[in-house]
Amino acid sequence: MKHPGPFRPEPRPPEFDLLSIVVPLVTMAFGVGLGLYCLHDAGRIGDEFYVAALALVVTVPAGVIVAIDIERQARRDARARSNEIPPPFDIPLVWPPERTPRPDGDDEAGKAPWSTGRRP
Repeated sequence: MKHPGPFRPEPRPPEFDLLSIVVPLVTMAFGVGLGLYCLHDAGRIGDEFYVAALALVVTVPAGVIVAIDIERQARRDARARSNEIPPPFDIPLVWPPERTPRPDGDDEAGKAPWSTGRRP
């Protein structure tokens, strides 16, 4: 079997401007809201339906915008975390350090050498 070659990470998804999503959503919400207002003003729809529909027209685009912003922030955080160095694979074998008796023969044998037992 032929070796596949050097490892190349997948390219990042293209970055897009949040404004390219916000402007169409706000324009759509404004247009639908204006249409609902005209229907309400003409008496075609009732007060309760008008308020419920207007709330839906405003909250759905706002939720989409917030979700996209959260996703963008998560991608930025993932890129920042990718530069971290992971701990060694054998960390459970060496941490925490073993408790050893103190060399000066103190009665506090078994405590870690840096532990004084005093509280601030």
